[in-house]
Amino acid sequence: MPSLAALQAELAEAQENLDTCIETIKLGMEDEETVAMKDQFAEEVASLKTQIAAKKATAADVPPPPPPPSGDNALEHSAAHETTDTTRADFKVGDHVQAKYSADKQWYPATVVSKTGSSADPVYTVSFTGYNEKENKRKFEVRPADKKRKAEAPPDVPVPPKPSSPVRNGNVISAAASIDASLVQKKEPSKVSDGPTRMAPAPKKLKGNKQLEKSKSSWKDWQSAGPKKSAGAAALKKMGKESQFRTPDLPNAKVGFTGSGKPMSKDVARTRFNYSADDAAED
Repeated sequence: MPSLAALQAELAEAQENLDTCIETIKLGMEDEETVAMKDQFAEEVASLKTQIAAKKATAADVPPPPPPPSGDNALEHSAAHETTDTTRADFKVGDHVQAKYSADKQWYPATVVSKTGSSADPVYTVSFTGYNEKENKRKFEVRPADKKRKAEAPPDVPVPPKPSSPVRNGNVISAAASIDASLVQKKEPSKVSDGPTRMAPAPKKLKGNKQLEKSKSSWKDWQSAGPKKSAGAAALKKMGKESQFRTPDLPNAKVGFTGSGKPMSKDVARTRFNYSADDAAED
């Protein structure tokens, strides 16, 4: 069934179409199709109005839900609900109890450190087992330590029934299932320190982890391949090879074959001119 808002939207659209048909008839453009559409929209408007009225009447008959408690009243309401038909024990300093942790509202084993307040409304200072945190708790936030363990008592291991003799009925053999008691999962007995423990914190995600992995991969690739050779080293290695275009020494030799080129000529040694030798020749 459509909602009240959807019915109101359909009513507005049908009323607009009905007004358009009425204005068209007033302008003198009356024909059979316009009159038929006017009657159809009028019936639709009347039907939608009836549905909206019934919807509003149904909604008025349903009483509104009571408002939820807010703030401290909600905590007191939940505490009163937990303590219904139960008697809170009076704890002393040094008693092992279970207290509700303020962060996650879960029960954890603790020890009563001090007790203040009146006997009707005591305030306990508890220290959580395994932690150095201390918190002040009201009487509805502390309960006996054995209450949780009774709820978590290990279930009794079912004793396997004795196998009955199979009853043969034609081709069907019916017998009880045999269960190996040694394979049944066993649970350790409850201990004093048993109780819910806090979950390990989720590992923190470091920023730039992808960039770090990329740098490590590049460094490993460089170590495996070694440093790249420079262009100068490649040129020197290439110059050490013999050229096929070397000029030959023989007059009938051809150019273009390995070993047919002319070796490089040596530079002429430079010497100082000796004037004394020229003077001796003239004498």
